Amino acid sequence: MTRCGECSATAGAAKSPANAKRIAGGEPTASEQALTKSINRRFWAAVRNQDWNTALSAVKEGAALLPGDINFRLAHAHLLLHRMKDMRTGLPIIRQLVRDAIERNSEHWMLATLDQLFGPAHDHSHFPSPERFALGNELAEQLLALNSQQGDDHKFRTYPAVARYYHESGNQDRAIELIELALKSLDSPKPMLDELKQHLLPNLVQALANYKGEKVCYGNVCAVPQTNFLKPRPRRGPRRKHKTER
Repeated sequence: MTRCGECSATAGAAKSPANAKRIAGGEPTASEQALTKSINRRFWAAVRNQDWNTALSAVKEGAALLPGDINFRLAHAHLLLHRMKDMRTGLPIIRQLVRDAIERNSEHWMLATLDQLFGPAHDHSHFPSPERFALGNELAEQLLALNSQQGDDHKFRTYPAVARYYHESGNQDRAIELIELALKSLDSPKPMLDELKQHLLPNLVQALANYKGEKVCYGNVCAVPQTNFLKPRPRRGPRRKHKTER
């Protein structure tokens, strides 16, 4: 089927009452699912060949087809910012993604977007620092506000990413505080799979050692600072005070 034929099929399917209801609820139609599989195949084939322009074309088509799909949106931003290093095109895309994540008030969207800006797997040296830190601050504050409504049980999931932002921005005290709160949340009275706790604990202890710059222990888990850990940028001006969360 040609691309125009695919578009016609999708438009026709959307007219039925059942499909209209699915679309309103955010559930992909059968035609959309088929198109998504086709787009994914083209995308991953292009990625394997490092054909970034073809990969970009595929994710743009996917994002247009399913604007509520975070995976296409993230792939779009990731390709532009981290593969193609096209800041002129990529900055408006990541700005819009930040706005949409905050508007949705979605922890998943905000964490995934924050990872594009501060994730340790990415090279951010080419990213304009003022823009990156401004966007990171918006996401960090919104995530903390959202988490305060959810209680202590979710801190281990949210706070490590937010702490990474504060560490890079030079606010070591805040980064340390958030990691300590994340560790404390692992001991929440609510039941947690021991396997999950044991998976999370070493990374949190390692982050705490890195931020403190010294050996730390939590229970029987200890860590020393990593020698290749990213140093924070120097802070400028008076340090902003934060209310201590309990």
